[in-house]
Amino acid sequence: MSEDRARILNMLAEGKINAEEAERLLDALDARTAAPAATVPGLSAIKGDPAPLINALPKFLHVKVDGDEGEKVDVKIPLALVRSGLKLTSLIPPQAMEQLNSQMAESGMSIDFNNFKPEDIDELIEALREMEVNVDGSNGERVRVYAE
Repeated sequence: MSEDRARILNMLAEGKINAEEAERLLDALDARTAAPAATVPGLSAIKGDPAPLINALPKFLHVKVDGDEGEKVDVKIPLALVRSGLKLTSLIPPQAMEQLNSQMAESGMSIDFNNFKPEDIDELIEALREMEVNVDGSNGERVRVYAE
């Protein structure tokens, strides 16, 4: 058992964290060791070891708009907010979830919120890393959407 894993289980046993927090930390620890990592440039090596490795998932969704008359919009959405929103769906009572799904279907959006799972959002965020949308309008407007 790794030292980090033992520390998390110790904190759980001592009551410093609850079971849900321990599970989240253990999942994050597993993801960190299993996921491909990237070297962080500019960080000095400790005792001759290679530079620390971190998970290279994007942290923000950026939306930038440059209007044809000098207007500028720059929106930076934390992807952690998206994750939190998804987790909040688990708090919605089943009857309300059914009503929400039927209202969405009536509006032409067939999204089933019962199927959202935290691991799905991680896959989405991973896919966002490679996504970039650039639009150049005929009047000089520019729109750029990307994850970083």
